[in-house]
Amino acid sequence: MRLILVDFFFHDNKKVEDWISVGLVLQTIAIYYFLGYFVFPRYIYKYRFGVGLAWLFFVHTLIYETNYLLFWYLQQINDGPRIERDWKLFLDAGLLGFASNWLGALWSFMYSFPFALIILTVRVVNDIIRLRTDNLNLELAFLKAQVNPHFLFNTLNSVYGRVFDSDQQAADLVLRLSELMRYNLYEANVPRIDLEKELAYIQNYLSLERNRLLDEDVLIEYDQQGDPAPYTIAPLLLIAFVENAFKHGVKGAAEPAYVQVRAEIGSGVLLFEVENSLISRQIPESLIRNKGKKAGGVGLSNVRRRLDSLYAGRYELSLTPDSDSYTARLQIELQ
Repeated sequence: MRLILVDFFFHDNKKVEDWISVGLVLQTIAIYYFLGYFVFPRYIYKYRFGVGLAWLFFVHTLIYETNYLLFWYLQQINDGPRIERDWKLFLDAGLLGFASNWLGALWSFMYSFPFALIILTVRVVNDIIRLRTDNLNLELAFLKAQVNPHFLFNTLNSVYGRVFDSDQQAADLVLRLSELMRYNLYEANVPRIDLEKELAYIQNYLSLERNRLLDEDVLIEYDQQGDPAPYTIAPLLLIAFVENAFKHGVKGAAEPAYVQVRAEIGSGVLLFEVENSLISRQIPESLIRNKGKKAGGVGLSNVRRRLDSLYAGRYELSLTPDSDSYTARLQIELQ
């Protein structure tokens, strides 16, 4: 559309037509990709309208200044009435005309904005349909697999009451298992949960694993630095990395094995790192290099999808395999 208009107004001067065509095509491409892959996904679709509008004003300013310089050059090499009229509009407005005269930038802006909006709207609608389908499938799978978890939770509480006086260690294990189930059933059904509770869930899980592997040569360590109290996080986001470590780094180990979990909180950022030994002779090289598809029933691929959905642009995830160890490192901006 823009090239048709250029050809209509400036067909009498091939050089001017070429300059304007190239400039406007480059502007359109730059605006589309900047809006479509930066402004809309990070701000507009996340209801951060203030920052999004600030970026739109920046784009408008950049377009205006670019067109100002373009028409300044064109009026130097051509004295046609159309060029003179357009240049006079920019000249009257001045270099700071972007603050008062939007018509100069609208020439480029109006053709890129609707196109980006249409493409991204279609993409968002498709993502919503896919997420709804995935959620329905997950809900059906959960309903098929569960064995009345509320019954199990209540039974654990009854067992805890019976063994409390006779075996304190067993009672402690039952209590921790009960806390894990309570977290899954009653506390994790919210969009955000206290980071302190999420990390306590990880520690309870590690405590149960220590007791389960008490007779095996397995070192399990947990280190936490910083105060998690002010922050929240999506529930059950971290456990998959820990489950993956025990599945591939401890199960069936004949040599000394280890799982090290570290959580560091500071300046609104959580660094969560899980390192585990690899039982390399029991795991094919292809599995070592392509781990992450499943981990304790919650695939790391699903964790990636949750991160992309909830923390797009605000997290870094690295999975680093080595000859005898495997490290998962997640850095995430907290709220």
